[in-house]
Amino acid sequence: MNDKKVKPDTLQARARSFTFAINGIWQLLRSEPNARLHLAATAGVIVAGVVQHLSAQRWVALVFAIGLVWITEALNTSIEKLCDFSCDNRFHPAIKVIKDVAAAAVLIAAVVSVVVGYLVFFH
Repeated sequence: MNDKKVKPDTLQARARSFTFAINGIWQLLRSEPNARLHLAATAGVIVAGVVQHLSAQRWVALVFAIGLVWITEALNTSIEKLCDFSCDNRFHPAIKVIKDVAAAAVLIAAVVSVVVGYLVFFH
């Protein structure tokens, strides 16, 4: 049995982890033009939802669709940066496939979100 006492996470450590995450969002917005487009689309959808007085159920659908796009964009950016770092920005066929598939995930999420938006606002 280990007699060492494990220190519980401190509130300060948790706050620091949120700071890192917020910095990641800032980096995403600074480095990715598509993230800025997603931000504009997100703002537009929120304004349209408020103007149309959407039900809670419709808001849930929109929030999930918006979240899906943001999550895939963040993961895609992370994958792209890691690939670029690992191969010093030199072309490699396998890296191209990895980056293309990651970009496809964002495209799929965006298309799904457009369909959800259409269903929420026009049906």
